[in-house]
Amino acid sequence: MEIGKDLCDLAARFYGTDAARKPTHYLIEYDRLFHEMRDRPISLLELGVYRGASMQIWKEYFPKATVVGLDANAKPDSFPSEGRFHFVQGGQDDPKSLDEATAAGGPFDIIIDDASHLGCHTGRSFAYLFPRALKPGGIYVIEDICAAFLPEYEAASYAAPEIGVPGAPKVFPSHQHGNVGMVKQLMDHAMAPTLKLTSPFAIEKMTILRNIAIVCKCDMRE
Repeated sequence: MEIGKDLCDLAARFYGTDAARKPTHYLIEYDRLFHEMRDRPISLLELGVYRGASMQIWKEYFPKATVVGLDANAKPDSFPSEGRFHFVQGGQDDPKSLDEATAAGGPFDIIIDDASHLGCHTGRSFAYLFPRALKPGGIYVIEDICAAFLPEYEAASYAAPEIGVPGAPKVFPSHQHGNVGMVKQLMDHAMAPTLKLTSPFAIEKMTILRNIAIVCKCDMRE
């Protein structure tokens, strides 16, 4: 079967014309990463539930999974009622709320951050959850890292000079703020063991696609 077709079909059913739907290339990559887990009793945490469409998607895609959704707003009406689904209302960087989410379904095989898209919040969520709540060999996804470039997000607007023209800087202008800056810091953490430096995050590898970062935790059993 074509990679991504099932998830794209589910997205079309549950999102409809909602502009907040997950982009197609996210869904294709998720199917590539997750398809071998589909029939396993995995645990998944998603930060940022919004109207609940993604929860409906995971309900269909992972029929045996325990799924926890966390959001600062109240539980949406469309949130699944099955006992294997749990909702936590709280901030994505609030340790108490994150502990509650972990107690409900963790440790997790998959964590997806689709919450505020602010680097300060994303960074605190990652720093708290990755060491404590993600299983060895687990996958941590940071969605919509492109938000750092939007002026409505924190310290996100800057004018980049063109490259390859007279007067252009030799160093490509590098965004240091928001989720883009946060993901760049994770790359430093991923390289630290190579240089015999210490990092609190056991990062095995990172995959950067358009607007999305996927961080895989080392499998301590290997």
